[in-house]
Amino acid sequence: MIMKSFLQGLLTKDPRQRLSWPDLLHHPFIAGRVTIITEPGGSDLGTPFTSHLPPELQVLKEQQVHRLAPKGNRSRILRLACKRMAEEAKRKKHQNTGPALEQEDRTSKMASGTAPLPRLRATPQEPGLIAGILASEMKSSWAEWGAGETPPAPRENQITQDCEQADPELRPEVVGQQSIDAVDLENEEPDSDDEWQHLLKTGEPVPIQLKAPLTLLCNPDFCQRIQGQLHEAGGQILKDVPEDASHILPALRVLSSLLSSCSDSVPLYSFCREAGLPGLLLSLLRHSQESNSIQQQCWYGTFLRDLMAVIQAYFACTFNLERSQTGDSLQVFQEAANLFLDQLGKLLAQPDDSKQTLRRDSLMCFTVLCEAMDGNSWTVSKAFYSSLLTTQRAVLDGLLHGLTVPQLSFHTPPGAPQVSQPLREQSEDLPGAMSSALAAICTAPVGLPSCWDAKEQISRHLANQLSEDSNQLRPSLISGLQHPILCLHLLKVLYSCCHISERLCHLLGQEPLALESLLMLVQGKVKVVDWEESTEVALYLLSLLVLQLQDLPPGMEKLGNEIATLFTHSHIVSLVSAAACLLGQLGQQGVTFDLQPVEWIAAASHALSAPAEVRLIPPGCCGFYDGLLILLLQLLTQPGKGSLLRDVADSEIWTVLWHRFSMALRLPEEVSPQEEEPSLSRPQSPEPDWTLISPQGMAALLSLAVATFTQEPQLCLSHLSQRGSILMSTLKHLLSPSFLRQLGRAPQGAEFLPVVVLSVCQLLCFPFALDVDADLFRGVLADFVDSEVAAHLLQVCCHHLPLPQVELPVSLLTRLALTDLTSLNQFVNTVAASPRTVISFLSVALLGDQPLLTSDLLSLLAHTARVLSPSHLSFIQELLAGSDESYRPLRSLLGHPEHSVRARTYGLLGHLLQHSMALRGALQSQAGLLNLLLLGLGDKDPAVRRSASFAVGNAAYQAGPLGPALAAAVPGMTQLLEDPQAGIRRNAVSALGNLGPEGLGAELLQYQVPQRLLEMACGDPQLNVKEAALIALRSLRQEPCIHQVLVSLGASERLAMLSLGNQLLVHSSPRPASARHCRKLIHLLRPTHST
Repeated sequence: MIMKSFLQGLLTKDPRQRLSWPDLLHHPFIAGRVTIITEPGGSDLGTPFTSHLPPELQVLKEQQVHRLAPKGNRSRILRLACKRMAEEAKRKKHQNTGPALEQEDRTSKMASGTAPLPRLRATPQEPGLIAGILASEMKSSWAEWGAGETPPAPRENQITQDCEQADPELRPEVVGQQSIDAVDLENEEPDSDDEWQHLLKTGEPVPIQLKAPLTLLCNPDFCQRIQGQLHEAGGQILKDVPEDASHILPALRVLSSLLSSCSDSVPLYSFCREAGLPGLLLSLLRHSQESNSIQQQCWYGTFLRDLMAVIQAYFACTFNLERSQTGDSLQVFQEAANLFLDQLGKLLAQPDDSKQTLRRDSLMCFTVLCEAMDGNSWTVSKAFYSSLLTTQRAVLDGLLHGLTVPQLSFHTPPGAPQVSQPLREQSEDLPGAMSSALAAICTAPVGLPSCWDAKEQISRHLANQLSEDSNQLRPSLISGLQHPILCLHLLKVLYSCCHISERLCHLLGQEPLALESLLMLVQGKVKVVDWEESTEVALYLLSLLVLQLQDLPPGMEKLGNEIATLFTHSHIVSLVSAAACLLGQLGQQGVTFDLQPVEWIAAASHALSAPAEVRLIPPGCCGFYDGLLILLLQLLTQPGKGSLLRDVADSEIWTVLWHRFSMALRLPEEVSPQEEEPSLSRPQSPEPDWTLISPQGMAALLSLAVATFTQEPQLCLSHLSQRGSILMSTLKHLLSPSFLRQLGRAPQGAEFLPVVVLSVCQLLCFPFALDVDADLFRGVLADFVDSEVAAHLLQVCCHHLPLPQVELPVSLLTRLALTDLTSLNQFVNTVAASPRTVISFLSVALLGDQPLLTSDLLSLLAHTARVLSPSHLSFIQELLAGSDESYRPLRSLLGHPEHSVRARTYGLLGHLLQHSMALRGALQSQAGLLNLLLLGLGDKDPAVRRSASFAVGNAAYQAGPLGPALAAAVPGMTQLLEDPQAGIRRNAVSALGNLGPEGLGAELLQYQVPQRLLEMACGDPQLNVKEAALIALRSLRQEPCIHQVLVSLGASERLAMLSLGNQLLVHSSPRPASARHCRKLIHLLRPTHST
């Protein structure tokens, strides 16, 4: 199925839906199996890409094509055509009178599969210019049509005999109007320009398709002549001199084709500026509406149609977009748009119906103008759409009025005479154009967020009018939902307005006709032109109603199985996605529907692997796949679905799902460490495609992954242990600072960012929570280290997560730092890179009301102080001292109600006191701080007592000026010598040994410390305690008074007995380390060493 979806994506006819570069690299069928050559490997090896030719080379290419095209003095096709037309004319001359011949002249048609040829006349001033240009352009087109390609259809309104009477030179001979259907076009040679020009002069006008527009623009002669003809004929119209003014028509047709077909905006805009466009066009439009003499001309209708076509083509040009503007083109475009809106507002405000065609064409042009505004910057689009509510309010009012006035009945009543289809379509052209224009100004385009705010204001205005009971707009729109032409546009209007107004959602939920029309449309009972897109919008509108109302409108409770059938049986990906969105909403409201796992798994796999055509933003600013992901989460997390969850995790859909997710994220290509560039030159990660998967969809997918891996934890390990796996690459990317910044800026991104981060952390915690093979764990840990997960976790906590949600990331960070030295260095380097930000976060987190968070941070800081050099510890000292250096944070932590926090604080102090002279000075100078330290010696919790004795012992080591103050620690330490915990006794013994050299011999003798240490050295059941006692006695004996006491106690004899006992253990067990200290102490206690 993966190969089938890959081929289907490559062979899709629509280029917008076709699987293209570089997205195809992420398709599951070839992902990871294609090597991209980024640089040529040799002189005969090119890059895998091609580039467009520069303009000058493109011109040379087109000139070469025309130069090499075969020429002929007189072709066989023209001889046969003329011969047959002459025979036809001769035959009909004997059958018809003059009037009949005239009628034949009017109604003769071209051969089947061909189009009428355009007829042109050159002005006396411009001999053969336009005709010659069109002849050379149409020549290659007719050659293609002769080879089997269908030519463009003729224009609807052609220049008639009235126009020929006004301009006799445009009237063809009878022989030129005859059929050439019997001529074989397959094997004929191309004709000469003169021959084609003859045919062009005798045919009907058709839309011009220029083959080499860039060549024409680079031809100064062409530019000057076409501009001259525009100005001359346009000036005659502006001066109300209609004679010969119709000569502007062929120029307008060439200009329309030129604007539509040329993609190089620089020469095209230069040509328009020199030709006075678009000012001349808009002036002609305005004057033609004001001049009665122009309106009375026979060519007036054709002139307006061609003029509107040129204006529409101008608005569609790329140089009107800010990203590709040329010179002052954007400013000119905005001015032209305002002038056009002025004319459109006046036109829509006119009460008569005599200009329906012009209104229709103007509204179509307005729709194109809206599309151009949608692609522009926020400033440009906001100014345009805001004007529709202020200075150009007449346009919006005219559109709304046009949809509320009585129109041709959408549904013919029973017994009424049937209206012919052509008449119906002609009458509905204008309402269709109005509904299309109204949809264009309020529908938010996919992937173009710069105009969303401005269009939201339009939608809010429309929603307010639709919510008024006295306004006829809502009934008019609802009655058109079953109209074959208007349905899609009206659905888009209602959908946009319901996004803004909850009140409108309630009103639509109470409208029986509206719900009936939507349900019938979903069920396929309404025949509309764009059934696929209309059904998609209807499904999204129903989803939006359920979402906004948090309830089911009447009749929807019975719709579950029909939507489920559409979801499982439709091959249209957009419909599957929209149906999944509605099913998810129905499921949350308790609606049951029959979905067989085999069917919905196949449907979901197809929807995820096939190319997606995103035409509408789903409800709630969701992504295209969000509804599908939410539905999968609902289906797989229901009680009793454990086996189904395992089946899905082992199936193809699981792989397809993560590959589609990676494509939406636009993951950067993995590079090896040797190829990796410095971070300063590394390009920024591309913005994720939020139209495919929004932050809400990401949260749903990650929640599904957590549920799946909780059920199948070994599956998670197999994915994480694969170097460069799609899952591991995705999770690492989701924690990167660049992605989190993008996520925070996305619609609803700040709301779902914590869910995304916490879900990623849960998935990364699996290797630490399971019994993992050592080699496997080292591989996973190496991947974490290479991806700088530790640094990213700290940045996430500092910049993106609220304090109550940082507990899990900090816990994972602590695990990584305690396990791997490189991760610990990443943590310290991140602190050094942003000390103010990180220290501020750590300060708040340490003093918060989350004991587990505080404990993890204290463990992380203590490990940092224990492992790294003192040069990295200044930030810890700053944390404990506080901004005012009053050590309020340290005092608060030492007095914390949770014993785990107090224990870790004392442990941190113990490691810091090994190196920090500043902290020793603070214990001496800060009132009450030393007492808090000593208070821990008597704590009820053994962990606190152990950490406190460790801290006091390190404070006593080379205490310096702090030494005398530590005399207060002797009573507490002496009591700890009897503690049942061996670790506490060992720490107390070591601390008392450190106090001896600080001149505290008298205090130690007062509490009989030498006697008790000697007893512990000889009789404590723990060897490590014995060893610590011997080391402490060696330190204390340096004090003369203590030395004398030890001698008087017979320490040498008792220690000798201890040494003898150690020697007896040599043959049965390893010799204890205390034996060496014992012999050394005996040696030191000899009289020769007495002081």
